[in-house]
Amino acid sequence: MTSAWEWDDVARQLSQGAAIDDRLDVALSLMAKLGFTALIYDYTPVPLSVEKRIIPPNVVKVRNVPENFTDLWINLAYACIDPVQILSVSSALPFVWSLVDGENRGLESVIQPEHGPAVSYLRDMGMTCGITMPIHQPGGDLANLTAIRTNAERDFDVDARLHLADFVVLGSLFHAAVSPLLDPQSRTCHHVSLTMREQECLQLCARGLTAKQIAHALDRSIATVTLHLNNAVRKLGAHNRPHAVAKAAHYRLIEDAR
Repeated sequence: MTSAWEWDDVARQLSQGAAIDDRLDVALSLMAKLGFTALIYDYTPVPLSVEKRIIPPNVVKVRNVPENFTDLWINLAYACIDPVQILSVSSALPFVWSLVDGENRGLESVIQPEHGPAVSYLRDMGMTCGITMPIHQPGGDLANLTAIRTNAERDFDVDARLHLADFVVLGSLFHAAVSPLLDPQSRTCHHVSLTMREQECLQLCARGLTAKQIAHALDRSIATVTLHLNNAVRKLGAHNRPHAVAKAAHYRLIEDAR
Protein backbone atom coordinates (compact mmCIF):
# COMPACT_ATOMS: atom_id res chain seq x y z
CA MET A 1 0.00 0.00 0.00
CA THR A 2 1.43 3.39 -1.00
CA SER A 3 1.69 5.92 1.81
CA ALA A 4 -0.33 9.11 1.51
CA TRP A 5 2.38 11.00 3.40
CA GLU A 6 5.43 12.79 2.06
CA TRP A 7 8.03 11.56 4.52
CA ASP A 8 10.43 14.44 4.00
CA ASP A 9 7.60 16.78 4.97
CA VAL A 10 6.75 14.64 8.02
CA ALA A 11 10.37 14.74 9.17
CA ARG A 12 10.40 18.51 8.76
CA GLN A 13 7.20 18.89 10.80
CA LEU A 14 8.53 16.68 13.59
CA SER A 15 11.76 18.66 13.86
CA GLN A 16 10.08 22.04 14.28
CA GLY A 17 8.95 21.80 17.90
CA ALA A 18 11.36 22.92 20.61
CA ALA A 19 10.38 20.16 23.06
CA ILE A 20 9.35 16.50 23.02
CA ASP A 21 5.78 17.51 23.85
CA ASP A 22 5.61 19.74 20.76
CA ARG A 23 6.81 16.93 18.52
CA LEU A 24 4.40 14.50 20.15
CA ASP A 25 1.54 16.84 19.20
CA VAL A 26 2.65 16.65 15.57
CA ALA A 27 2.87 12.85 15.72
CA LEU A 28 -0.62 12.60 17.23
CA SER A 29 -2.10 14.79 14.51
CA LEU A 30 -0.59 12.44 11.93
CA MET A 31 -1.75 9.28 13.71
CA ALA A 32 -5.26 10.71 13.98
CA LYS A 33 -5.48 10.39 10.20
CA LEU A 34 -5.10 6.63 10.67
CA GLY A 35 -7.88 6.41 13.26
CA PHE A 36 -5.81 6.56 16.45
CA THR A 37 -6.81 8.90 19.26
CA ALA A 38 -4.03 8.66 21.86
CA LEU A 39 -0.25 8.45 21.82
CA ILE A 40 2.36 7.29 24.34
CA TYR A 41 6.14 7.66 24.04
CA ASP A 42 8.41 6.15 26.66
CA TYR A 43 12.16 5.81 27.00
CA THR A 44 14.42 3.86 29.33
CA PRO A 45 18.22 3.59 29.14
CA VAL A 46 18.16 0.09 30.69
CA PRO A 47 14.84 -1.72 30.19
CA LEU A 48 15.57 -4.81 32.32
CA SER A 49 17.18 -5.38 35.70
CA VAL A 50 19.92 -7.99 36.12
CA GLU A 51 17.13 -10.28 37.32
CA LYS A 52 15.30 -9.71 33.99
CA ARG A 53 12.50 -7.63 35.51
CA ILE A 54 11.06 -4.60 33.74
CA ILE A 55 12.51 -1.27 34.89
CA PRO A 56 9.92 1.54 34.63
CA PRO A 57 10.84 4.08 31.95
CA ASN A 58 12.58 7.33 32.80
CA VAL A 59 10.47 9.27 30.32
CA VAL A 60 6.77 8.87 29.61
CA LYS A 61 5.10 11.43 27.35
CA VAL A 62 1.39 11.03 26.61
CA ARG A 63 -1.47 12.54 24.69
CA ASN A 64 -5.19 11.90 25.28
CA VAL A 65 -4.77 9.33 28.05
CA PRO A 66 -6.12 9.57 31.65
CA GLU A 67 -4.32 12.01 33.95
CA ASN A 68 -3.18 9.28 36.33
CA PHE A 69 -1.60 7.11 33.63
CA THR A 70 1.96 8.41 33.96
CA ASP A 71 1.92 8.23 37.76
CA LEU A 72 0.64 4.65 37.67
CA TRP A 73 3.10 3.49 35.03
CA ILE A 74 6.20 5.07 36.61
CA ASN A 75 5.67 5.69 40.33
CA LEU A 76 3.42 2.69 40.99
CA ALA A 77 5.38 0.57 38.50
CA TYR A 78 2.43 -0.53 36.38
CA ALA A 79 4.97 -0.57 33.54
CA CYS A 80 6.41 -3.69 35.19
CA ILE A 81 3.10 -5.54 34.79
CA ASP A 82 2.03 -4.03 31.48
CA PRO A 83 1.97 -6.84 28.88
CA VAL A 84 2.54 -4.31 26.08
CA GLN A 85 5.69 -3.05 27.80
CA ILE A 86 6.83 -6.61 28.50
CA LEU A 87 6.36 -7.69 24.89
CA SER A 88 8.18 -4.63 23.58
CA VAL A 89 11.36 -5.58 25.46
CA SER A 90 11.68 -8.85 23.58
CA SER A 91 10.20 -7.76 20.26
CA ALA A 92 12.35 -6.48 17.42
CA LEU A 93 9.29 -5.67 15.32
CA PRO A 94 6.26 -3.40 15.79
CA PHE A 95 3.11 -5.22 16.85
CA VAL A 96 -0.64 -4.67 16.92
CA TRP A 97 -2.44 -5.59 20.13
CA SER A 98 -6.04 -5.73 21.33
CA LEU A 99 -7.74 -6.14 24.69
CA VAL A 100 -11.26 -5.75 23.33
CA ASP A 101 -13.67 -8.01 25.23
CA GLY A 102 -10.75 -9.93 26.72
CA GLU A 103 -9.52 -11.19 23.35
CA ASN A 104 -5.89 -10.32 24.13
CA ARG A 105 -4.89 -10.56 20.48
CA GLY A 106 -1.17 -10.04 20.01
CA LEU A 107 -0.51 -10.39 23.74
CA GLU A 108 -1.44 -14.03 24.31
CA SER A 109 2.18 -15.08 24.76
CA VAL A 110 2.94 -12.67 27.59
CA ILE A 111 -0.22 -12.02 29.65
CA GLN A 112 -0.06 -13.60 33.10
CA PRO A 113 -2.37 -13.35 36.15
CA GLU A 114 0.01 -10.88 37.83
CA HIS A 115 -0.57 -8.44 34.97
CA GLY A 116 -4.24 -8.13 35.98
CA PRO A 117 -4.12 -4.61 37.48
CA ALA A 118 -2.54 -3.08 34.37
CA VAL A 119 -4.80 -5.01 31.98
CA SER A 120 -7.92 -4.07 33.97
CA TYR A 121 -6.89 -0.41 33.98
CA LEU A 122 -6.36 -0.36 30.23
CA ARG A 123 -9.76 -1.95 29.65
CA ASP A 124 -11.53 0.31 32.15
CA MET A 125 -10.03 3.38 30.48
CA GLY A 126 -10.96 2.16 27.00
CA MET A 127 -7.30 1.84 25.97
CA THR A 128 -8.04 -1.44 24.27
CA CYS A 129 -6.31 -1.46 20.89
CA GLY A 130 -3.03 -0.11 19.62
CA ILE A 131 0.20 -0.42 17.70
CA THR A 132 3.49 -0.39 19.57
CA MET A 133 6.85 0.16 17.94
CA PRO A 134 9.85 -0.85 20.06
CA ILE A 135 12.97 1.11 19.13
CA HIS A 136 16.03 -0.77 20.42
CA GLN A 137 19.26 1.23 20.41
CA PRO A 138 22.83 -0.13 20.08
CA GLY A 139 23.65 0.78 23.69
CA GLY A 140 20.65 -1.14 25.02
CA ASP A 141 18.27 1.83 25.33
CA LEU A 142 14.65 1.14 24.54
CA ALA A 143 12.04 3.62 23.36
CA ASN A 144 8.43 2.75 22.56
CA LEU A 145 5.91 4.67 20.51
CA THR A 146 2.36 3.44 21.04
CA ALA A 147 -0.70 4.67 19.17
CA ILE A 148 -4.05 3.74 20.75
CA ARG A 149 -7.62 3.70 19.51
CA THR A 150 -9.65 4.62 22.60
CA ASN A 151 -12.84 2.57 22.97
CA ALA A 152 -11.94 0.62 19.87
CA GLU A 153 -14.65 -1.40 18.23
CA ARG A 154 -14.23 -5.13 17.77
CA ASP A 155 -11.71 -6.04 15.08
CA PHE A 156 -10.22 -2.55 14.92
CA ASP A 157 -6.86 -4.28 15.34
CA VAL A 158 -7.40 -5.88 11.93
CA ASP A 159 -7.74 -2.41 10.39
CA ALA A 160 -4.75 -1.20 12.41
CA ARG A 161 -2.53 -3.74 10.67
CA LEU A 162 -3.19 -1.97 7.40
CA HIS A 163 -1.37 1.06 8.80
CA LEU A 164 1.59 -0.82 10.23
CA ALA A 165 4.06 0.22 7.51
CA ASP A 166 3.21 3.91 7.87
CA PHE A 167 3.47 3.63 11.64
CA VAL A 168 6.95 2.09 11.42
CA VAL A 169 8.25 4.98 9.34
CA LEU A 170 6.51 7.57 11.52
CA GLY A 171 7.88 5.96 14.69
CA SER A 172 11.42 5.97 13.34
CA LEU A 173 11.17 9.61 12.28
CA PHE A 174 9.63 10.61 15.61
CA HIS A 175 12.32 8.95 17.70
CA ALA A 176 15.03 10.47 15.51
CA ALA A 177 13.43 13.88 16.15
CA VAL A 178 13.10 13.54 19.94
CA SER A 179 16.22 11.53 20.80
CA PRO A 180 18.50 14.61 20.75
CA LEU A 181 16.14 16.27 23.25
CA LEU A 182 16.64 13.60 25.94
CA ASP A 183 18.79 15.13 28.68
CA PRO A 184 21.58 13.32 30.60
CA GLN A 185 19.24 12.58 33.53
CA SER A 186 16.79 10.86 31.21
CA ARG A 187 19.62 8.82 29.73
CA THR A 188 20.88 7.66 33.15
CA CYS A 189 19.56 4.48 34.75
CA HIS A 190 18.08 5.26 38.18
CA HIS A 191 17.30 1.68 39.17
CA VAL A 192 20.41 1.74 41.39
CA SER A 193 21.72 4.97 42.89
CA LEU A 194 25.50 5.20 43.35
CA THR A 195 27.43 8.31 44.33
CA MET A 196 29.95 9.69 41.86
CA ARG A 197 32.79 8.50 44.10
CA GLU A 198 31.33 4.98 44.30
CA GLN A 199 31.06 4.88 40.53
CA GLU A 200 34.61 6.18 40.17
CA CYS A 201 35.98 3.51 42.49
CA LEU A 202 34.06 0.78 40.65
CA GLN A 203 35.31 2.21 37.35
CA LEU A 204 38.91 1.78 38.47
CA CYS A 205 38.15 -1.60 40.02
CA ALA A 206 36.80 -2.69 36.62
CA ARG A 207 40.17 -1.79 35.12
CA GLY A 208 41.88 -4.22 37.49
CA LEU A 209 43.14 -1.81 40.15
CA THR A 210 43.28 -2.92 43.78
CA ALA A 211 41.90 -0.81 46.61
CA LYS A 212 45.44 0.36 47.36
CA GLN A 213 46.01 1.38 43.75
CA ILE A 214 42.62 3.13 43.59
CA ALA A 215 43.45 5.02 46.78
CA HIS A 216 46.73 6.18 45.24
CA ALA A 217 45.02 7.19 41.97
CA LEU A 218 42.34 9.21 43.78
CA ASP A 219 44.59 10.51 46.56
CA ARG A 220 42.34 8.96 49.19
CA SER A 221 42.98 6.56 52.05
CA ILE A 222 42.60 2.82 51.48
CA ALA A 223 39.90 2.80 54.18
CA THR A 224 37.89 5.44 52.31
CA VAL A 225 38.15 3.59 49.01
CA THR A 226 37.20 0.32 50.69
CA LEU A 227 34.15 2.03 52.19
CA HIS A 228 33.06 3.30 48.76
CA LEU A 229 33.53 -0.11 47.18
CA ASN A 230 31.67 -1.87 50.00
CA ASN A 231 28.80 0.63 49.71
CA ALA A 232 28.60 0.00 45.98
CA VAL A 233 28.54 -3.77 46.52
CA ARG A 234 25.72 -3.38 49.03
CA LYS A 235 23.62 -0.99 46.91
CA LEU A 236 23.96 -3.24 43.87
CA GLY A 237 23.01 -6.34 45.86
CA ALA A 238 26.25 -7.94 44.72
CA HIS A 239 28.17 -10.81 46.31
CA ASN A 240 31.61 -9.25 45.87
CA ARG A 241 33.47 -6.56 43.93
CA PRO A 242 33.66 -8.41 40.58
CA HIS A 243 29.91 -9.07 40.83
CA ALA A 244 29.34 -5.38 41.61
CA VAL A 245 31.38 -4.38 38.56
CA ALA A 246 29.29 -6.69 36.37
CA LYS A 247 26.03 -5.30 37.73
CA ALA A 248 27.21 -1.69 37.41
CA ALA A 249 28.17 -2.36 33.79
CA HIS A 250 24.69 -3.79 33.14
CA TYR A 251 23.14 -0.58 34.47
CA ARG A 252 25.59 1.42 32.36
CA LEU A 253 27.14 3.12 35.36
CA ILE A 254 30.73 2.34 34.33
CA GLU A 255 30.46 2.20 30.56
CA ASP A 256 33.90 3.71 29.98
CA ALA A 257 35.42 0.58 31.49
CA ARG A 258 34.32 -1.53 28.53
